[in-house]
Amino acid sequence: MNKEIKNSLLPLFPTGRLGRPEDAAKLITFLASEDSYWITGQTIRSEGGFSGK
Repeated sequence: MNKEIKNSLLPLFPTGRLGRPEDAAKLITFLASEDSYWITGQTIRSEGGFSGK
């Protein structure tokens, strides 16, 4: 991704940055743990608050 594209996308994320592989890994780690035992059949949006506008 070139700098122009990255700069045009950044304002669409309230976190002020694009997603990183470790962001997805943290969610996966949680879902695979005992802490997520009670979570079933959910759609979890992991997009950093992306507005897409």
